[in-house]
Amino acid sequence: MNAKMRNDAYSILSEAVEAVDPAACIYRSVSKKDNELLIGIESYDLSKYTNVYAIAFGKAAISMSRAIEDVLGDSLSGGLAVTKYGFGNSLSKIEVFESSHPVPDDNSVKAGHMVHDLLENTDENDLVIFLISGGGSALITYPRKGITITDIAKITDSLMRGGATIDELNTARKHLCSIKGGGLAKMAFPSESVSLILSDVVGDPLDVIASGPTVPDTSSFGDFSEIIGRYNISLSLGVEGLLEDGLEGVIEETPKAGDFIFEKTSHYLVGNNSLALQEAEIKASELGYNTMVLTSSIVGEAKEVAKVLASIAREERRRGAPLPLPACILAGGETTVTMKGKGSGGRCQEMALSFGIEVSGLNNVLLLAAGTDGNDGTTDCAGAFADGETVEKGKGIQLDAHMYLSDNNSYAFFKETGDLVKTGPTGTNVMDIYLILVDMF
Repeated sequence: MNAKMRNDAYSILSEAVEAVDPAACIYRSVSKKDNELLIGIESYDLSKYTNVYAIAFGKAAISMSRAIEDVLGDSLSGGLAVTKYGFGNSLSKIEVFESSHPVPDDNSVKAGHMVHDLLENTDENDLVIFLISGGGSALITYPRKGITITDIAKITDSLMRGGATIDELNTARKHLCSIKGGGLAKMAFPSESVSLILSDVVGDPLDVIASGPTVPDTSSFGDFSEIIGRYNISLSLGVEGLLEDGLEGVIEETPKAGDFIFEKTSHYLVGNNSLALQEAEIKASELGYNTMVLTSSIVGEAKEVAKVLASIAREERRRGAPLPLPACILAGGETTVTMKGKGSGGRCQEMALSFGIEVSGLNNVLLLAAGTDGNDGTTDCAGAFADGETVEKGKGIQLDAHMYLSDNNSYAFFKETGDLVKTGPTGTNVMDIYLILVDMF
């Protein structure tokens, strides 16, 4: 593997991740002057409120919380930050709690109750600032009556293994949990609330990010039912009963547009994948590459998306198009993996392995695919490097790339070849970054 290209790719990724550092995103969007809290072009008179609380949840909860503590200073009364195991750190005024991601656990339920209990004690004279980032759906859970954490974990795991999209996964979550799908706004009412959102979803739909806890929900029990049927998921008696009652109108739907609970809510997008790609492009240009951002909206099966990216790389290698060489082609998004094997890995590692197979034998062509949060799937890495030597490198140590790909075992393959990308937890999460480098022969 070309060492210079590998180092360049890592530098470009690092710049992209730094651009969406949650604290930097908060500082760009939020400031305080005397008693005025300024968010974008809006201002909030802090002297109006008896208390100002911050409730953060997601992989970026700690960084966002630390920044809001700094901005608000003595104006902040307290709050709660819920993040993934291993992502926690101490804060000055905000209590920190850790729970499970991507499949919720008992601590996720405890976190949900902690949020509920805090909001139970707020009123119309208080301001609640929600700091929302990717991973929030799993990290705080408040199951609907009759639903257990086991029910939620089983359905979450089944949908993920079935290759469900984030929209499908979150539709299920919204109808199993009282916090999601506008439920948190309902809990916060009649307090005024402001949501500062770091997007980890393609297209930045606010009702999908962290399952849209503070915005009107656009999905229904009917949608939930269709998804369960589409993926042939068996249900417990509790979930069957909930779904039946929801379809028959016996229990309330999630809050919709026009509901009075949203009259005192505001929402601000403070960072997303497009911002990361923008800064990555600048860094690549500084390193001497001709650059192009394809899209920030890639979805689909990881190993199939890899074939498209590989075809672009082959075209660059063959005739120096669509960019003159050396070229850096950037993209972002969030793919899926349909688990048919018994291996371990993640969508970025699977994409990289498939790409390596497709470009086998090509010189000076490299892909880096990585999650901006530093975690790919349930592994300890962000993603992987792959190039035209990946397949042969595997053969040299008795690894069959095709076999490892069919077993969804990309992690084991790249661990042996030494091509895993390890950043550690980054504290942010704006989906994945894919970058193709093609250098001169």
